[in-house]
Amino acid sequence: MRLITSHIGSDFDSLASMVAASKLYDGAVLSFSGSAGRTVREFLKRFPGRWEVLTPRKITLADVELLVIVDARSRSRLGAFAPLLDRPSVEVHLYDHHPPSLDEIEAEKSVIEPVGAVTTLMVEILLGEGIPISPQEATLFVLGIYEDTGALTFGSTCRRDFEAVARLRELGADMTLIPLYVEMALSAPERRLQDLLVDRAWERYINGARVVLSTLSLDHYVEGLSLFVHRLRDYFDADISLVAVSMEKRTYVVGRSREGILDVALFLAPLGGGGHPQAASVTLTGVEPSRILADLEKALEGAVAPSLLVRDVMTRPVMAVEASISLDEAYRVMIRYGHAALPVTVGGRLKGIMTRKDLDKAKLHGLGQVRVAEYMTEGVLSLRPEASIAEAHRMMVVHNIGRLPVVVDGELQGIVTRTDMLRALYPASLPPEERRFGHDYPWQEDLTDLMVRRLSEETNDLLRRLGRMAESLSMRAYAVGGFVRDLLLGRTNLDLDIVIEGDGVAFMKAWEREGYRVSVHERFRTGMIVFPGPRKVDVATARREFYEFPVAQPTVASDSLKHDLYRRDFTVNAMAIALGERDWGTLVDYFGGRRDLRRGFLKVLHNLSFVEDPTRVFRAVRLEQRLKLKMEENTVRLLTSCVRGGLLSLLSGLRVKSEVEILFHEALPLPAIRRLREFGAWEVLFPGLAVDSRTDRVVRRLTVFFRRLHRDLPPLEASLWLVYLASLLFGSDEAVQRSVMDRLHLTPAERHVLSLALFSLGAAENDLGGRGERRPSEICRALTGVPLAVCLFWAAATERQRIRRRLLLFLTRWHKVRPMLTGRDILDLGYRRGPLVGKILDALLTARLDGSVETREEEIQWVLDTYPGAAPDTERK
Repeated sequence: MRLITSHIGSDFDSLASMVAASKLYDGAVLSFSGSAGRTVREFLKRFPGRWEVLTPRKITLADVELLVIVDARSRSRLGAFAPLLDRPSVEVHLYDHHPPSLDEIEAEKSVIEPVGAVTTLMVEILLGEGIPISPQEATLFVLGIYEDTGALTFGSTCRRDFEAVARLRELGADMTLIPLYVEMALSAPERRLQDLLVDRAWERYINGARVVLSTLSLDHYVEGLSLFVHRLRDYFDADISLVAVSMEKRTYVVGRSREGILDVALFLAPLGGGGHPQAASVTLTGVEPSRILADLEKALEGAVAPSLLVRDVMTRPVMAVEASISLDEAYRVMIRYGHAALPVTVGGRLKGIMTRKDLDKAKLHGLGQVRVAEYMTEGVLSLRPEASIAEAHRMMVVHNIGRLPVVVDGELQGIVTRTDMLRALYPASLPPEERRFGHDYPWQEDLTDLMVRRLSEETNDLLRRLGRMAESLSMRAYAVGGFVRDLLLGRTNLDLDIVIEGDGVAFMKAWEREGYRVSVHERFRTGMIVFPGPRKVDVATARREFYEFPVAQPTVASDSLKHDLYRRDFTVNAMAIALGERDWGTLVDYFGGRRDLRRGFLKVLHNLSFVEDPTRVFRAVRLEQRLKLKMEENTVRLLTSCVRGGLLSLLSGLRVKSEVEILFHEALPLPAIRRLREFGAWEVLFPGLAVDSRTDRVVRRLTVFFRRLHRDLPPLEASLWLVYLASLLFGSDEAVQRSVMDRLHLTPAERHVLSLALFSLGAAENDLGGRGERRPSEICRALTGVPLAVCLFWAAATERQRIRRRLLLFLTRWHKVRPMLTGRDILDLGYRRGPLVGKILDALLTARLDGSVETREEEIQWVLDTYPGAAPDTERK
């Protein structure tokens, strides 16, 4: 006997596949392996005698020589016919589309294809062999495909299923029968069951997947539970639905999942269940529905692969407007911060959303003074932070919206925008091998190893402490700016800048309570913490800034890390490193700073950057030269436009002074001076200033001095920048020089140093010149009272080699010479207290400078020999 069968609880896909197989195996007998579904039985009753399907009791197992199995590959699903698999005399042929199972059926012939329904596979074989299909058979085959693919909507549905249905339609399939069996209207008891499942259902997010669960106990049996579970998932728009229902001393567990979320068949396999990755079930005895569902709910936490969550990519905090403000006020906020729409709140609770388009129309109609509440869009779609990014994506596409507020119990927590979505979905566009080795998000990178290698243990420990403190306050801490940039470049930078997502002031005061010294700037919500060492850490609240007009001081508002980074100057300075335990060492780089560093580019963040703050011209040039980067073309264009537009001239003298001072503290200021000259910046800042070859020559000499003599030169500290400023002004007219001093608001002391350097060089050359040898004491006497910074400038500015040499000897050696004897020593030699002591010390300094004495003993003898009559008590010698 040739026997064709399928799994217990056969559905239309089973029946249709069995009938199709009978056309391949002449004389084969059809038999269900157990009970069939109600709709299948009703279909067979409606068409009696068309297809004869026997029950297992009418089959003599000993007569079976060939067993043809369709729509099953697990022996546990064959019911009464499973023993046939152990008989060597029985040949087994298998046609299926399920994934592998733990109790795989071994067959002499296996045809397994990843199609939505096995019927599709069987129809393809029939058509391929030219076997005719009648209209009645085509109708049954369409029912099989429609039922197992959820009317061609399941994720497992493929092109081959559509093509098979189209071909069957051409062969006469009656499509009007489909709603009668596949999408039947529910009876009153079935509607009651559906309502009970909905009423008793609860939702939760598990690793980003929306899961709906429900349990029920019935005193009667209801068929087609899988249909209700599928509808329950659709009702809640869930990713996974899982239901446990007890009926007639048995508990039926049915699961449904969207494609790629959960392999339901694999999930239920340990209980003996089977089915598809997206649809599976199991029947249990002696098990309480609530208990088994509780166990399965817990098991889902390990079975559902963690996905990208909304909370991981949402923008927070959210800039929102109150419903009570006017449309004009909302419009100003939207323009100021560049938003296309803003959530509308009442006391922090989401009430609606207002778009730029609506505000434009309102202004056109003169409604600027009307409250936002009157024209906002209500009933806004929202989602929770635990939702997956896939759910957010689906909502955006289905409802054609560009942003989704994130809400918890009515409170606005964040917002997901198109930009957030594009970044979040980017990894899915990469080849699998790149996704395997890349980070979770395209704007992130793990720097843990780099931090261990390049930072001291002390610095890493401090960063971890800062991160832990922030987390203890429900905040997030990030290292930002130049520290991150230089870490990536392998440069030493001990200046720590920390940004706090939350309240930076509260963060600093928490350290103050721990006993550390803290200073706070309340207006900008910034400040500094001083740790032992001392190690100073600058702290700022994550914020965004708005410039009301060019060169204005910014208006500040608390905001997210992303907006805080966006307010910065260049991409290479707009990177952060997360310091929390969960994401420790993660580089956050929304704007491609890491990429620009690798390419050696310096790129401005946005086109109005130089307009909003023209001092960024100085910073651009400093960074370009110090880091050996190259300004990209658009940055050069924007910087040039800023300079030519005269925006530098609008800067206050104090701001210019600050930038010039920073520039002259660079290790190699000459390249930056030249670059600013190329852009015409010096002429705009100081009209008439001659920054030419003389400037280059003096600055170059200063650089050589510092490189070769840095260990011997005196520490000039705050006066160093004045040396370079004098070099910058050296070739200009006196009127221009004095104008620059006025423009920079120099202090009297600074003006004195600069004036002496610029206007007394000629006199100094006369005093220090001469072809003959000059004793060191003469040089020192000529330079008495001259600031060391001025002497250094003169050494670089003079073209007379002999004078330069004398000045450098003074700076590196002679100015530090002091007698070994002190005034106390002179008194101990017997000399009376008075002017003579000072005179002796001065003379002794001259003797030491000129090499007449070297040791302490020689100094004592020299004093006694030079001033013999001045010590009355000769015995004290």
